[in-house]
Amino acid sequence: MRLSGSWPLALLAALSLSGCVADEEGGPSAAPGGVGIMANGRVMQGPNAISSVSALPAGNVLGPIPPFGTRGQAAAYEFGSGYRVGSGDKLSIRVAGESDLSGEFPVDASGAISLPYVQSVTVAGLSTPQIEQMIAGRLRRGYIRDPQVAVQVITLRPFYIMGEVTTAGSYAYQPGLTVQQAIAVAQGFSARADKAAVLLTRRDARGTVTSKVPLATQVYPGDIIYVRERWF
Repeated sequence: MRLSGSWPLALLAALSLSGCVADEEGGPSAAPGGVGIMANGRVMQGPNAISSVSALPAGNVLGPIPPFGTRGQAAAYEFGSGYRVGSGDKLSIRVAGESDLSGEFPVDASGAISLPYVQSVTVAGLSTPQIEQMIAGRLRRGYIRDPQVAVQVITLRPFYIMGEVTTAGSYAYQPGLTVQQAIAVAQGFSARADKAAVLLTRRDARGTVTSKVPLATQVYPGDIIYVRERWF
């Protein structure tokens, strides 16, 4: 793990943005598009805050790169382009009138699922509508004339939260999750939590980067949130 050298500047930039961090009464707020960590490591907010998973590659010759995102829209990874499937998710796939093609399928470590007839299908970095179109396209190749395919994510890969929260651990990701909501999932801050010093560690095409972030920051699957202890 390495601490991104740009996070102090990123934090100052974030603090200078109106309403980006929490106050004791009103809680965190953010401009439309949310708050995200850009590919250069800066924390930004608003519709032009392009997140690292939106701007960086989704994979390389070895396969998908965490968190298995592709092109997104601004910092709001889940909005506009939809949730992007990754390794550790489980999909419910239904093909109308074809019970042998329907069922629940885990996404393996290579980012693929295995289906009857179409065999292995790489789904990492795709939204569910894209997966539906891809499976339907393969089924048309000699199997079914007009396949009707429905795909739903039924199990989401986790995020992790540590430090000064009531119940640290791993939790199933929820689309649109922010740092504040993640802390709420962990049953809130502990009595000794430093509420202004939340660290977020993320793996993507740059490697592993840790940044100090405001509570309104978008969380992705696989992120590690660490709440530090206050000393006074």
